[in-house]
Amino acid sequence: MDSFKTDNFNLQLGSFNKDNGKILLATLAGISAGVVAGILMAPSSGRATRDSLTRSLSKAGDELNGTVKRWTESLKLGGGQRSDDELVLHGSWEDVKSQLRRNYDDLTDEDLDYQQGKEHELYDRLQRRLGKTKDEIVRLISEL
Repeated sequence: MDSFKTDNFNLQLGSFNKDNGKILLATLAGISAGVVAGILMAPSSGRATRDSLTRSLSKAGDELNGTVKRWTESLKLGGGQRSDDELVLHGSWEDVKSQLRRNYDDLTDEDLDYQQGKEHELYDRLQRRLGKTKDEIVRLISEL
């Protein structure tokens, strides 16, 4: 019975990895097609085109790095099986809170009051105070 569970898990993990590989390959193919199209249709001089291409590739690389980082974090959290409201911290809440205070001077102790299980209240307060969406707040906290 345990062998069946292990084999089933390995099959699911192998399928998950294959799907991620296909997504990554499609992303890289899309980026490459965009670069080629940009070069062929470039109205600018060679130097300006190279500078623009360098900036575009740098931005694409940053986006790809962020995507890989989110995938890796998702795998660490058990395949992304957490709820949307669950707070993901890298370190203690006190560390995150002090970093938020350094980055946003107008945040008060009341704004940063966090009780486990009431993440939505924290998100609501920070959304109102910072003028950001919930997704932006979740991303901001998880990246600290």
